[in-house]
Amino acid sequence: VVQAVELFNKMIKAGNCQPDVFTFSTLIKGFCMRGDNRAAIQLLRKMEEGVCKPDLVDTLVDDALNLFSEMMCKGISPNVITYTSLINGVCKLGEWKEATRLLNEMVSKNIFPDVFTFNVLVDTLCKEGMVVEAEGVVEMMIQRDIDPDTVTYNSLMDGYCLRGEIGKAQNVFELMLSKGLMVNVVCYNTLINGYCKLKKIDEAMMLFLDMSHKGLVANTVTYNTLLDGFGKAGRIQDTQKLFSEMQACGQLPNVRTYSILLDGL
Repeated sequence: VVQAVELFNKMIKAGNCQPDVFTFSTLIKGFCMRGDNRAAIQLLRKMEEGVCKPDLVDTLVDDALNLFSEMMCKGISPNVITYTSLINGVCKLGEWKEATRLLNEMVSKNIFPDVFTFNVLVDTLCKEGMVVEAEGVVEMMIQRDIDPDTVTYNSLMDGYCLRGEIGKAQNVFELMLSKGLMVNVVCYNTLINGYCKLKKIDEAMMLFLDMSHKGLVANTVTYNTLLDGFGKAGRIQDTQKLFSEMQACGQLPNVRTYSILLDGL
């Protein structure tokens, strides 16, 4: 297995020969046979990070569930990381019943979901537009004395923004500030994007300035979002000014940046 891992890592680093579903499955099975479920879970996480192509997710999740059954048969006890990874996998496939079954199963085994487990559920529900259900999960977290973190609230903000409910997203943002949680660039980007989608560019710019006052450095995503907002609002001069500022601040434009600029012309 050690030699197989070395070869796998070489494939990743080389870039010209990416591992496929069979590579992943073989390695994961090897780890499980050795009882090294931590390494198996870490390999599954590589899938979540986008190393594996999306059309392979179905097969990998099926393989993960099969290997999970093998682990149980061999007396290898799953932990909260095992369940969280599986729940993440089935959520990506929209298999809510299976996610619920796994959640109930882990609780029945006295393996209690942690903040990471709940964050998977909240994020997935929000991306599917099921914000009401996501709110229910957050309430469940609080009832279990698990404090929602920056990731939880950012997922909620994103969910509200996708539905055009910018007022609710702003309320979540202010709640984070009142709780003293770390409000990072990702949080600002989420809210800025929400305002830009509604063509409320001035409000988005106020957030942009607030970021700078708090010592946060806007990234390419921030600038691209604002450039797109200005372009769609027909504010060409503001677009050009912001693009110059972006370069002066050392943020390199990417393909998305130039695509936005061309669309705005």
